[in-house]
Amino acid sequence: MNIAKAPDEILDALKEHELALAELYEVYAEKFPEYKDFWTKFSSEEIQHADCINSLQTIVEESTEDFVVERFKIGAIENSTEYVKNLANTARYSDIQLIKALSTAVYLEQALIEKNYFEVFEGDGAQTKHILSLLAEGTRKHYEKLRAAWQEHKGQ
Repeated sequence: MNIAKAPDEILDALKEHELALAELYEVYAEKFPEYKDFWTKFSSEEIQHADCINSLQTIVEESTEDFVVERFKIGAIENSTEYVKNLANTARYSDIQLIKALSTAVYLEQALIEKNYFEVFEGDGAQTKHILSLLAEGTRKHYEKLRAAWQEHKGQ
């Protein structure tokens, strides 16, 4: 285990990634007015995920039992954030079909799950474990709901 030398930078990068996802989902809400509530809910939940990371950042700063580890290079997180921002800009200024938006969202959420995105935190604190559980569950639910919507629309 490699304790992060710059935990704030890693956490800030993770927050930015969550906020980039929120922006992408807001663009989708604008592009698909008939699914506005669907996409807006995902967007607001991504903002809540960023808030959870803020809470974890405070805990890590004040705790001796919770810390950030270097599981990913910060550049990888930043590259992923830029990728998501580019997806949002492309969607904002072009015609996009709902199935493409759903496919993209499923891919992004699945990648977070597969890469164990939030496992940059280590510790035994009950509050940390609870917040990490909420983040993991939220991401899993996003994936499941998006995958179900994708399944429903893939033949249309």
